[in-house]
Amino acid sequence: MTKIDAYEFRRVLGAFPTGVVIVTGMDDAGQPLAMTVGSFVSVSLEPALVGFLPTRTSSSWAALQNRTGTKFGINVLASDQEDLCRAVASRKTDKLEGFEWELSKNGSPILTDSVAFIDCEMHSVSDAGDHDWVMGKVLDLFTLSSNLPLLFFRGGYGSFAPGSMAVNTDISVKLLGQLDLIRPHMERLAAELVAEVSIMTRVETELINVGSAGSSTRQGRSSRVGIHVPFMPPIGGVFAAFGGPEAEAQWLAQVHPDADHALQTHFEACLAKVRERGYAAGIGHERGSGIELSARVAYSGRDPEARQRLLAVVNDAAETFNASDVTAEGDYEFHSATAPVFDKDGACLFSMTVWGSDGLTSGADVVATVERLKLAADAASQELQFRSH
Repeated sequence: MTKIDAYEFRRVLGAFPTGVVIVTGMDDAGQPLAMTVGSFVSVSLEPALVGFLPTRTSSSWAALQNRTGTKFGINVLASDQEDLCRAVASRKTDKLEGFEWELSKNGSPILTDSVAFIDCEMHSVSDAGDHDWVMGKVLDLFTLSSNLPLLFFRGGYGSFAPGSMAVNTDISVKLLGQLDLIRPHMERLAAELVAEVSIMTRVETELINVGSAGSSTRQGRSSRVGIHVPFMPPIGGVFAAFGGPEAEAQWLAQVHPDADHALQTHFEACLAKVRERGYAAGIGHERGSGIELSARVAYSGRDPEARQRLLAVVNDAAETFNASDVTAEGDYEFHSATAPVFDKDGACLFSMTVWGSDGLTSGADVVATVERLKLAADAASQELQFRSH
């Protein structure tokens, strides 16, 4: 049997980047256990199984094995969690000290700000050379954020900067094909404006951010791909304004139950402005960001009361969307601008959004950004109309 040089083995395999997870559990005294793993993998859908390969001599793996419970959690780390990753890998005890976490409903630590969490029960442990092959039965799973994941590559940690991303769930294959047609227009606009540009579609009473290009210029902000928000005033105005009478009626019917008649009239006037201008706009960072943060929690499925809180946050942002005209002379907290993308039948199939940066933006820059957005959305519409025939 040919003997493989250990150094060469590590060097060549180091050319393959891997994701990084932290496996967590609780010991018999109720204290958290954790270990860093770079060999996590999806194994099976029916039944739902995942796996990882810890070194057989690992003391962290021994601690997880030598306890009464068989439950453990998989925390997919975000690109800004390298300090957590290194702490867990290097510490002998108290691996999570100084880091925030909470218990899952099955009793395993969920690390705050991770990308995703998978709750598991031990399925099997088998021999894999100088490692163990551990498989877990999935009990529950959910995403925690839309942050980019932490990667390990050639001995170092980092992340990656995709040219563009698209969500691959919740929408039809046909819609994904149409999204692919307009992605070059989204990518080109993001490159020209040096900003994040995203594509959203409406699925019944929800809006889903299905594609994104570029990177956010706002501090602490990651890609918005996969975010869901409710189709209700004041958000989703483009789909209400250009989606026909049925879409408008559905949108207005979602006005918060406590709202008075004046607010209903306000939203009707906002739709008229969106039609006249050809775009929707959000001015004010705090309330716009509040909607996104609340939406992430509400649609994670972890807090049954979060949806009601989201509706209240959306309702509170009424005055920040489409309420005032942007002029070249002013300065604005430019949160976003959104233009419609029409299919071959003239239906508003997608919306294209440019996201603003922190602080104030000159009115002249906002106006120029909006005009460039409208041109890109028009070009995307033409692409759909031409290529769909």
